[in-house]
Amino acid sequence: MGALITGAAAWVVGDRDPAALRADLLAGRPRIAPDDVAAVNPTRPAGVPGSTWRRMSRLARMAMALGDELIGHRDDLDRDELAVVWGTAIGEVVPTARFLERLFTEGPDRASPLNFQNSVYNAPAGHLSIAMGLRGLSETVAAGGATGLTALLRGVDILELGRAPAVLVIAGDDHNPVVAVAHRLGRTPAPIGEAVAAVLLEKQGDGVAVEVVPGVEPGGMNPVFARQVQLPDEPPIQPIPGAHGPENVLGLSLSMGLALVVAATAGGGVVVDQEGDSALTARIGG
Repeated sequence: MGALITGAAAWVVGDRDPAALRADLLAGRPRIAPDDVAAVNPTRPAGVPGSTWRRMSRLARMAMALGDELIGHRDDLDRDELAVVWGTAIGEVVPTARFLERLFTEGPDRASPLNFQNSVYNAPAGHLSIAMGLRGLSETVAAGGATGLTALLRGVDILELGRAPAVLVIAGDDHNPVVAVAHRLGRTPAPIGEAVAAVLLEKQGDGVAVEVVPGVEPGGMNPVFARQVQLPDEPPIQPIPGAHGPENVLGLSLSMGLALVVAATAGGGVVVDQEGDSALTARIGG
């Protein structure tokens, strides 16, 4: 038996229910407005100490909230063996900017150790593992516009190679002032948004089948969800006829491919992630 998605959740603008997200993507219903492009802030899960929560960035908090939602109630999962894959295209932009700003304007003695600690790409995975007592394999991946499905592919590989009995895959990037300025200067031809999503992969249980293959390979399945907008300085991406583009629904976010996978679990479908001339396809429920 291949990989099954036994849990799925997304932190996005608007209704977080996967079926509602899928319906909006199929209908092309925008969830964003000029002054409303970010998801609501997550609240601290009951099992996470306040001191731990305060040390997390907003991006890490979204990842933490999703991790708690999918595995917080799963006493049957061995936390010594559960693997974690964290995917992010641009990483912890906010703590990095804060650290560098104080470093340059106030000097090395005033630079924040907490912001430095949170500036590394794998900080959200570290916070999640500490808060939830996860001691298994942990990996962080970054693959530009294909980050969401690259993280999913890595999770499927870990599961199918027998390196873990279950894999929690989380991927996303947040909307923040630094990102907004970068996209404005780059004249990105789509609204900017954010999406953080998570899936739990297991070999058995009540779940939805998933496979990830190289290239643009829908395999005759529908619907197809795929980013249709080329990013600044990105080589041309391959247009996919009939695909439902997410950028006008949720706003453009580099790692949003995993959020589209979450939507596809509510009825099946295909997600395509592209980074320049390379692509990955996830077939869900086939």
